[in-house]
Amino acid sequence: MKKVIIIAGDKSGDLYGGYLSKTLKEKFPNIEIYSFGGKCLGEHSKQITNLLSHSVSGIFEVFTSLKKLIDIFNFSYDEINRIQPDLVILIDFPDFNLRLAKKINKKYPVFYYISPQLWAWRENRIKQIKKYITKMIVIFKFEQFYYKNKGINVLYFGHPLLEIIKPANCERKKIISFLPGSRRNEIKRHLPIMRDVKQILEKDLECYSFRIIKAENIDDKIYQMLAPNIAIEPRCYKALEESEFIITSSGTATVEIAILGIPYLIIYKVNPLSWQILKRMVRTKYVGMVNILSQKKIIEELLQNDANPRIIASETLRCITNRKAHQKMQENLRNIKDILSPREAISSFANFIGQYLNL
Repeated sequence: MKKVIIIAGDKSGDLYGGYLSKTLKEKFPNIEIYSFGGKCLGEHSKQITNLLSHSVSGIFEVFTSLKKLIDIFNFSYDEINRIQPDLVILIDFPDFNLRLAKKINKKYPVFYYISPQLWAWRENRIKQIKKYITKMIVIFKFEQFYYKNKGINVLYFGHPLLEIIKPANCERKKIISFLPGSRRNEIKRHLPIMRDVKQILEKDLECYSFRIIKAENIDDKIYQMLAPNIAIEPRCYKALEESEFIITSSGTATVEIAILGIPYLIIYKVNPLSWQILKRMVRTKYVGMVNILSQKKIIEELLQNDANPRIIASETLRCITNRKAHQKMQENLRNIKDILSPREAISSFANFIGQYLNL
C-alpha cells in the first residue's frame, strides 16, 4: 500500500487538499493518506494534527508566533519520518513548507501544489524550489510559463475551484455579505471595520440586510464579540451566491466570488510594521488575483489606510446604486472562468499522482 502525506496550513490549502484526498481515495482505494491540515483534509485522511490552528498572516505576526511554529514544525518532521511516505504533497503555506522540503527532500519525493507567489514577491525562493521540490503543480496558466523559464519541473492542470464550486443558481437577494478572513488575526483587524461600514450603509440602504460569512475553523464568539449586531452565516457557496454585493479580505475567497460572478471589493489591513516591509517587497501592481489575471483593475482594492469604513462604504454604495458599474463588473467577472480553465484540475492531478506511484 502506497502512503501519501498532504500538508496544508491555511484554509484554502485545506480545501484543495481535502478535495484532492477525496479524489485520490475514490480513484485508488488502496492508497493510504495522512494529513497535517484542517477539517476538510481530516475528513478524507488520517489527520496527524490540525495545522490551521497555528496559521497567522503578516511578517510581524509570524515573528511573534515563532516558538509555536518551530514546535509544530519539529513535530511534523518527526511524524513524517515515522510514517515513511512514498510521496509528500505540500500545499502553499511557504514559510513552513519550504523549510520542511529542505529537510525531507533527500528522503521522499516532494510535490508542491499551489505555488508561492514568487512572481509577486520573494523571488529568491526559486533556488529552494529548484533544489528541494520534485515537481511544482501550479493553478494559474501564467505560472507555468514563469517556472518553465526558471528551469523548474512544472505542471498545470487548471484551477481546482472550477471543479470544487457547484453554483446553486439561487436568486440574488438584497444582502451585503462580509468575509473578514479565515485567520483570527485577520478577523480581528477587518471585522470592526466591516461593522462600522454596516452602520454607515444601513442609513442609505434601508431595504438591505447585512451578514458575516464565517470561517469554519473560527468560533462564533469571536464574531459576536467584534460585531454583535450582525447576523452570522456558515460558509457555503449558496451564502455567497445569493449576496448582491460582498466585501471581502484578500485571499482565495476573491477567486471563489469571481467564479460565482458576484460584484465585490477587496480590503486588507496588516500590522503597520508588516505593511512597511511588504509594500517595498511586492512587485505586482495589484493585490487581488482577479485584477492580476485580468491585467487591469476590475475589482476595487482598498488596502491599509484606504481600508477605512468611510471609503469602503462609499465604494460599496457606488457599485450598488450605479447599475452600469454593477453590470460592467459582472461582465468582467464572466471572463475569469476562461482564464482559469481547463476544468477537472483535481481529477487530472490525482490521475498523475496515481501514475507517478504506479497505482
